[in-house]
Amino acid sequence: MARRITSPRWHAFHTHKRGNAPDEYEDAFAGDAAKARFAVADGASESSFVAMWAKLLTEGFVAAEGKPWRELDWLTPVRERWAAEVDPRSLPWYAEEKREEGAYATLLGIAFHKSKTNEGEFLWRAVAVGDSCLFRVRGGRLTKSFPLSHASDFGNQPPLLGSRGRTNDTPQTVERLAGKARAGDRFLLMTDALAEWMLRQTENQRRPADDIQRLLKQTKPHDAFAAWIEERRQRQGLRNDDATLVIVDL
Repeated sequence: MARRITSPRWHAFHTHKRGNAPDEYEDAFAGDAAKARFAVADGASESSFVAMWAKLLTEGFVAAEGKPWRELDWLTPVRERWAAEVDPRSLPWYAEEKREEGAYATLLGIAFHKSKTNEGEFLWRAVAVGDSCLFRVRGGRLTKSFPLSHASDFGNQPPLLGSRGRTNDTPQTVERLAGKARAGDRFLLMTDALAEWMLRQTENQRRPADDIQRLLKQTKPHDAFAAWIEERRQRQGLRNDDATLVIVDL
């Protein structure tokens, strides 16, 4: 049996794709320190009302009753909320067709509990659909990667969660993982472009977690994030896409 942990510290950073306007950002994040739940999502740009869908997904995971990392029945009311928001809108015929197809997004969610049997130990459970990734950092080194573990694992067609709830809108490839952690561990939740950069840097014998720590030490790290991302786009091969980072410190 597990009990809740003392609320972890967390930070969320995000910026839009270069060449897009800020309101074209289609990732999302949510967190609740008291519940020790956090999530990120990455909307598929070719679908309709995708930013709203990504936002509803992350908020739905964090707020859901029960164990949303295990069962996905919490998706039903989230899908109903999306439909209630978008279906009444008057749109041109071509946009109506796109809306009927629904919106699609990746999702990564994690929840933490304190072990009742081992003082000082924490338990975590994560669920992932697609290529948004979770990383555990201990002593400045990457010690766990989920659901992808190599930069070459990223592709153009990750599994996605759909907003319409049709047969294929919840893919078979729902990944789940549980693990243990200890005080001082840092967990990083990232959407795909940043996650790919994290793994490539690690494979090249660099320490990207140190890069992130330096960002946090800046006077106004949230204001500095967009420039931090752009520098890595220009110098370190970070793909030009929306970028979202959630940092959770136990």
